[in-house]
Amino acid sequence: MFLSFATHRAKSQHLQNSPRHNECPECDFDGETWDELLDHIREEDCCRVCGGCNGGRGGYWEDDDAYWEHVEDCHVCTDCDRHFENANNLEQHKLSHRTAQVECLGCYREFKTYGGMIIHLESGACESSIDHLDLNSTAAECHLWTQFVSKDYRDGMLAKHDLGRMYQGKVYPFECPKCDSVFSKLSGLFQHIDSSACDQTLYEGAIKRLCRFLRSRYG
Repeated sequence: MFLSFATHRAKSQHLQNSPRHNECPECDFDGETWDELLDHIREEDCCRVCGGCNGGRGGYWEDDDAYWEHVEDCHVCTDCDRHFENANNLEQHKLSHRTAQVECLGCYREFKTYGGMIIHLESGACESSIDHLDLNSTAAECHLWTQFVSKDYRDGMLAKHDLGRMYQGKVYPFECPKCDSVFSKLSGLFQHIDSSACDQTLYEGAIKRLCRFLRSRYG
């Protein structure tokens, strides 16, 4: 029986749903299995493949507005086609696709993000013996400190006091220069900057100067 379709999308939907067809909607290709069809589309780049569709079985899309709406609605990673529950989970996942190229200020290890490198130093595990008290003190010394360090905690930071013990609770001595979000650790500030939470980057303003100051002190 010959079937006709009113639209290309209707035909594409039929081909996706029918186990008897594994035809490419753009090329003269008919795969023996669904996975073979998706592999073909990935290799030829004739459509968009989303591996998270159809319960993880995968699906294909035309490269149009509908596909990009799907990417946004389902929080799709366009590098590996996985779906995520929310935008924050997707943002954290995207870090896994980065290449480790941020060199530690105290040793020769490399990290995928600047914030990840600062976490390594704060832990005290770096062979350089730099820890969070050192970093707090150095950040408070930077001549643009007023743009990312709270004046209420600066003296304690300069003296390398443990602020949590000093104030008997969690304190937030760091803040973002652009959106005023506050952080308990320097690494939290840099993780915020590494994300897309606001427009602040590592390469501008007071944060750029702070990175240079840290490098001059420890690099």
